Amino acid sequence: MPAPRPGFARAQDGTVAVIFALGFSAVLLMAAVAIDLARTQTAYLRSQNALDAATLAAAHSIGLPDEETAATQTATAFYQANTVNRHTYSALTTLTVDSDAGQVTGEAQGNVTTTLLKAFGVTQVPYFNSAIVKKGKGSVEVALVLDNSGSMAGTPISDLRQAAQNLLNVVFAGAEGTDKVKIGVVPFAAAVNVGAQYAGASWMDTGGLSPVHYENFAEHRTRFDLFSAMGVAWGGCVEARPSPHDVTDSVPTTSDPASLFVPMFAPDEPDSANSEGSSYQNNYVYDTGGSCPAPPPATCLRTSRRGNCLEWSSPPPIPAAEAQARTCKYDDATPSGQGPNYLCDSKPVMPLTEDKDALATMIGGMQAKGGTNILEGLMWGWRLVSPEPPFTEGRPYDAEENTKYIVLMTDGENWHQAMSNQNKSTYHSFGYAVKGRLGTTYSTSALINQMNTKTLAACSNAKAAGIKVYTIAFRLAAGPSRDLLAACASSLTNAYVASDGTALIAAFESIGREIAKLRVAG
Repeated sequence: MPAPRPGFARAQDGTVAVIFALGFSAVLLMAAVAIDLARTQTAYLRSQNALDAATLAAAHSIGLPDEETAATQTATAFYQANTVNRHTYSALTTLTVDSDAGQVTGEAQGNVTTTLLKAFGVTQVPYFNSAIVKKGKGSVEVALVLDNSGSMAGTPISDLRQAAQNLLNVVFAGAEGTDKVKIGVVPFAAAVNVGAQYAGASWMDTGGLSPVHYENFAEHRTRFDLFSAMGVAWGGCVEARPSPHDVTDSVPTTSDPASLFVPMFAPDEPDSANSEGSSYQNNYVYDTGGSCPAPPPATCLRTSRRGNCLEWSSPPPIPAAEAQARTCKYDDATPSGQGPNYLCDSKPVMPLTEDKDALATMIGGMQAKGGTNILEGLMWGWRLVSPEPPFTEGRPYDAEENTKYIVLMTDGENWHQAMSNQNKSTYHSFGYAVKGRLGTTYSTSALINQMNTKTLAACSNAKAAGIKVYTIAFRLAAGPSRDLLAACASSLTNAYVASDGTALIAAFESIGREIAKLRVAG
């Protein structure tokens, strides 16, 4: 039987299968090509995955002061760590950061050292990769709720200004001049300042309709009337609304007077002569001043032999509660000391805006003073991103491809101070403790516990409304306050702990990157 012709092989059934018409050397060449191209394809895919990861990591530097340097260093490290192979050479060749477009472009190239193809004079097979990472689609609304209490004074408030500014840069990168990003700021301390320009707003209780409006006064004179009587401008702070409005986004309306916002007015507390032996913190006008009835004239109780008075009578004391509740004393009075705007220490809130420069200016002017009221800070952060009054810059809750965020940062815990006088506490955003708006147990710990309970309820309600909550515990040791912040966050990964200024800045940058929604685009 004659041998088969070269290039063919006879099958068992007698048919002829074509191998390669070019002969045996071509068979070897094609096998070599297949093997080395498969190795090159593997290297190419590894490089592409590494480049995607590298550009995504580099994009986290968009908007930061050293974005070019940081992005290049990060991308190079990521790429090299994911492409090590002794048979392959590859390198990140180009990295471009475009803050205006909010994107990073990367290019890489490499080559694979061949095995079988070496016999045919081909020692390397090259490949090329490219990737683009850019901001995701959709829009975001962010309320920065920032602790401006007295414990933040000095370096901490400076670190906070820098951290918040960095977040602005990251989130606004690629979105300036559009409506894709809106950010608002709530600088809070013992209360929240909504802005004195809203004194006549429809959601303010200008007519004294709220059931808590007159709870500290004997006569029905509105708090705005009392400010006017003294010639003192309202500072812009408001009290917490009565339950359940204190932890919900209910719309303020005159049909439900308790839903309206009542201006904070710290009452003048009793003079020492009327204090009944108790101590008070905010006595700033005379209890018998203004248009109040003049006290009985003094009479001489004891005279000398020459007829000189040695002892004069004193007006009878006024009961402490009555002395405090008087409104006549405010007429044409000139307050001293802390006055009616006591606890109104923070700068006014800034509603949602697309104006990055205005936000930066506002954040740069934050000051540290006063106590801590996490609950009210959180609630006004919610009100900023809400579509409902008092602020209506937020999109509807069900707006397509829109996400609402609250970033809550504090270095302390809710604050309240019990007192042994007839008020049972200092004045507060919940008024005086004796009025029962935080329960009927009047110790400092009980009042704070009630505030914490309400804070958790507010967090739950905000999250149920579809708001994503981040929290940052700044310089807080492990304990109840950190636990409260962790429970408030949308998830444990959204609850950050920052032990110092460097960590605080890193936390804000990380949150900014998550909000910016980076994605591999090509």
